[in-house]
Amino acid sequence: FKEEDLLNAIHTLSKSFNNTLYHLHIYVGVYEITDCNEDVSIMCDKANIAIKTLHETYDKCIAYYNDSIFNDTLLEKRLVGEFDTALAEKQFCMYLQPQMTPEGRMLGAEALVRWQHPNRGLIFPGDFINVFERTGLIYRLDKYVWELAVQKLSGKNELYISVNISAKDFYYMDVYKTITTLVEKYGIIPKTLKLEITETAIMTGISGELEILEQFRNYGFQVEIDDFGSGYSSLNMLKDISADVLKIDMGFLRKSENEVKGQDILESIIALAGKIGMDVITEGVETKKQLDMLTMMGCHEFQGYYFSKPVPVSEFEEKYLV
Repeated sequence: FKEEDLLNAIHTLSKSFNNTLYHLHIYVGVYEITDCNEDVSIMCDKANIAIKTLHETYDKCIAYYNDSIFNDTLLEKRLVGEFDTALAEKQFCMYLQPQMTPEGRMLGAEALVRWQHPNRGLIFPGDFINVFERTGLIYRLDKYVWELAVQKLSGKNELYISVNISAKDFYYMDVYKTITTLVEKYGIIPKTLKLEITETAIMTGISGELEILEQFRNYGFQVEIDDFGSGYSSLNMLKDISADVLKIDMGFLRKSENEVKGQDILESIIALAGKIGMDVITEGVETKKQLDMLTMMGCHEFQGYYFSKPVPVSEFEEKYLV
């Protein structure tokens, strides 16, 4: 078949169903038959597997099956199947990435997760976080990491640790009750546990996130907006949200075709944050040039490979908590 003919047919069909109330978006999975004796149901399953790669993608409507897609699907099922055992056996471990002053003084750290798999070795979050988010397991992993962070903070008032709150956490549990219960259980000072939530999660607001974040601040936590500039950033959001820290990813500059314009916008964001009483942390800092530029712009807290990659807790304590 010709892909152009199929696209025209999809367009015609979608257009005939569209109206002011709803829009029909058609996805097509294509599996090229190489074995005529293969069961038809298996052929259909493979075409459906291809369709799943288009999840929440609107610029494409046709996906072609190949063996790598099948292998990725098997790997995803394997990760999900091993999750309960991994959690019970504490295979997930907390790594810490320091947050520093321009001079290199450690202020605190962000908690990140790694999977120490008994057979495959160290697995990085990019290989499993999205899988657990899609399958609804992320809230259990987040809760596990939160407790590791709170345990580490117990009796250490000179350190703070930032933990991530996923958007789906708000759907699956009472985030406020869960975190405050941990704080009370281990007797830590709330301000030593900083709470990071992405701007995308905040923008949904359908699970009462804004109200919950205000409750956290009233309790004594500091709230951070993570990855600002990487999603659908809104100045209106900064007006309405109650947060203490704005985290800016250096990818904000790297993605821009106009470097000078990107720097001007970044400098304006840092100045604006200061005017409305928010601290700024820039993450993803990799070079001295970036550090000097951001310091001149008025940013005084940094996180990135220029200072340190995420390291095991024991290595972090040996280097920074002596």
